[in-house]
Amino acid sequence: MNIILHVEPQTTPLSWEQFLKTAPVNSIALDGYVVGPTHFHKNEKGVWANFNHHEGVDRLSTRATCAQTLLAIRQGLIKSFDIHDTVHLYVNDCDQDVCLSVFLINNFYLAEGVLNPLLNKIVHIEDMMDTCAGSYPFPIDLPALREVSWVFYPYTTFRMHGGVDRKNVNEFRSVIDDVQHRIMKYVVGQTEKIEFDSSYEIIGGGKDWKMVIENGYEARTQMMQDGICAFVSVRQRNDGNYTYSIGKMSTFIPFDIPKILEHLNKSDTINGEDIWGGSDTIAGSPRVSGSSLTPKMVEDIINVI
Repeated sequence: MNIILHVEPQTTPLSWEQFLKTAPVNSIALDGYVVGPTHFHKNEKGVWANFNHHEGVDRLSTRATCAQTLLAIRQGLIKSFDIHDTVHLYVNDCDQDVCLSVFLINNFYLAEGVLNPLLNKIVHIEDMMDTCAGSYPFPIDLPALREVSWVFYPYTTFRMHGGVDRKNVNEFRSVIDDVQHRIMKYVVGQTEKIEFDSSYEIIGGGKDWKMVIENGYEARTQMMQDGICAFVSVRQRNDGNYTYSIGKMSTFIPFDIPKILEHLNKSDTINGEDIWGGSDTIAGSPRVSGSSLTPKMVEDIINVI
């Protein structure tokens, strides 16, 4: 089976209906390339699937994309395709969840077996971290976490240095390739460890939430341990716009992200379908263009809701 990865960081997320109309036969969208819940469609021509846990779902009850992908493989996803099929994977990001999901499909022969402790462990850790907006209460010095941090280090450094904002296809593909190589080393017992970097700076906020700049790649884990259960993380882009992440530890925290997104979309300069979006626990500014709203403007909008 031939698997082709399409990396499209400048593509605005599609609806499921748009994906069915435009994607070729035997296509799988991963982690936000298609807006909305997970879908699977098969007809006489072939297969289309979307694995996602962002929009239109109960985040706490919905597994991260990598965990959905692993379960789908073990429940027969690959058997939906003929051995001679070409399968197309579509992504618009290169984060931990995307890299791990792509690895699982590319190496489905490793994922199909249930008794694979290291693969199960890395999927579980990423599932918990992504489901909880990076705020799952793992001890930050946990050896397993130090190993997983090494696996995903190419992405975390890329994000911290503004690489995600450049939307360069070759850079995104390079990150995915580097992380997949590290995942393979991890699952065969050749992993390494890195020290944690969890520094962050509080630059604003309001009642029960903080606006922060993440300096370390594990800042959110530290923020949660410091009692910050709702946050807006900001990073200025080279084009003058801003990239924001809005998150809270769980649905039990009183920080109404869907309502916040509604107000931010009314106030921001929106380009077509490239809008603020996400789930009820983690969301962000427009994927492609970023936001024209300054941190002070975002802070004021949230604090008057």
